[in-house]
Amino acid sequence: MTLTAHCVRAAVEIDAPIDRIWRILTDIEGYGDWNPFTPQVKTTLAIGDPIHLTVRLVGDFNLEWVETVTRNAPYTLGWEMKLGTRTLLHAERLQVLTAIDDRRTHYVTEDCLKGWLRPIVIRLFGGAMERGFLDCALGLKNAAERGLGEVIERKEEG
Repeated sequence: MTLTAHCVRAAVEIDAPIDRIWRILTDIEGYGDWNPFTPQVKTTLAIGDPIHLTVRLVGDFNLEWVETVTRNAPYTLGWEMKLGTRTLLHAERLQVLTAIDDRRTHYVTEDCLKGWLRPIVIRLFGGAMERGFLDCALGLKNAAERGLGEVIERKEEG
């Protein structure tokens, strides 16, 4: 058995400025408004702090667990989980925004799994993760293109 990574990934081009999309991604309380895959998140987003996730893998089945925030830089969010040691199971989820121009943004969401349990996790949950990541990407695209980030900005200013 190998310890190489297996990455689950989805990407979309969004017709919205990068700052609008970043406001949506970092509005943790609003995840349920646009993200059918991860409808609830609780965290400070400070690196090293816990992130409590509710993930909808299949149908109405929700899985809840805690990971650790690894990245919160402009336009990149990340968190990781470890089961036992890194060699047993380690995964890091990244959400990355890249400006294409002033009005369009490329979004990637990716989770790379490593460790001895990786093949089992991918076999059991890989398809659900792929569908969920695509749902997440399309939900973010829809929310940003309908102006959700502008609503969040007005709330912050008011």
